[in-house]
Amino acid sequence: MRIAFIGPESCGKSTLSKLVAERLKMPYIEEYARTYVERITKPYTYRDVSAIAHRQIQQLRAFPHAVFDTELIITQVWIRRCYGRSPWWIEKAMRDYPVDYYFLCAPDLPWLPDPARENPDCRDELFRIYLSRVLRTGIPYAVIRGTDSSDRLQQALMAISGLLPFAVEEN
Repeated sequence: MRIAFIGPESCGKSTLSKLVAERLKMPYIEEYARTYVERITKPYTYRDVSAIAHRQIQQLRAFPHAVFDTELIITQVWIRRCYGRSPWWIEKAMRDYPVDYYFLCAPDLPWLPDPARENPDCRDELFRIYLSRVLRTGIPYAVIRGTDSSDRLQQALMAISGLLPFAVEEN
């Protein structure tokens, strides 16, 4: 099973996806876009975002059973938002290597600036775009809300328990 966490910047995807992967004892695939952008010494380009998408596709191929901190929906929305177009092969890869479940993290956590983040004022708009995109896939999803990280983890585990009742252990 592939589980993907998506949502606007600074909404707890990385923290929550790591916790869920640990709890389920599944491989955790970190956000490649952050790693990539932090490594380059110039503003990113269309070519850079395409390279990020290629890497995400490789990860989806390589890990049919994992928790992904972001995936192709975010990359597709981002490249279209920044450059007005998106490569056709991203949409094809989303069909060829679909995730099985999405967690869409709401932007109700406080904005925490860092060098890889750039959009504190459009998180609600991006949330609506991501929700629309998830709905078009027809893939099951849950929206995670709230400002308490333990509550967010419980929401995620409750949603997963319906899919993987054997995987969520009670403490």
